[in-house]
Formats: sequence, C-alpha cells, structure tokens
Amino acid sequence: MNRRLVQVFSSVLLLTAAVSVLAETPHQWEAATVVSQNLGSSRAGVYEGPLGSGRVTAPINLKSNIVVVETGGYKYTWQEFTRSPNWHHFVVLIVNEEVKFYRDGQWFVVLDSEGKKHKFTLIGAEKK
Repeated sequence: MNRRLVQVFSSVLLLTAAVSVLAETPHQWEAATVVSQNLGSSRAGVYEGPLGSGRVTAPINLKSNIVVVETGGYKYTWQEFTRSPNWHHFVVLIVNEEVKFYRDGQWFVVLDSEGKKHKFTLIGAEKK
C-alpha cells in the first residue's frame, strides 16, 4: 500500500512538472511605427567549383530585409533572418504604420497577415 502511494505521488509530481515546462508563456506584445524598409541584394563573393569535367565561377548575392522602427524610447534597425534565396520569404511592412512584435531571446518576432513568424535580429539601436 505504501509503495503504491509513492508511485501515485511520483506520477502526479512528474505530470505537474511536465505540464509546467510545456506550457507556453504568453508573449509580451510591443508596438512600433515602421520608419523604413529596404529589401535589397548585395554581392557576397564568388563561388568557384567543379561542374562536370570543368570548373564554374558564379557570383554569390545575399538578399536582405532591413527595417527601421520607432518605439516610445528607441529607434531600432532590424534585419530579417531567412535562409531562403527567394524574396517571398520576407515580410513586407507598410511605412508609417504600426507593427506589433514580441521579443524571443535575441529575436524580434513579427507576424505577417497569415500568422507566419518572421524573425529579425537587432543590428542597431538609438535612444530617442
């Protein structure tokens, strides 16, 4: 009887710990005004490598999405993180409109109109 009680107590304790770890904390949403957005491409070097029996040389271009936003006390410059070479993976924001975001560790996360997360890294901050 005593062993059964210990097993039940251990199971309840383990279940409580698992639920508290898996429970997602609500995000603390913040608002900012979009000052500017620059979708661009820049040269990042050259790839040289074998192709069949020959060699190939091709330019490497990096696509980027740089956004400047203002909050009550700061002006932030963000760069969107994506590994995709396609432009449609970047979020397009409206200048002079409000955007809502939350912080997730080092990331500033913005949701697009379909609810997809877009992660930005901070590349500059200026206190107003």
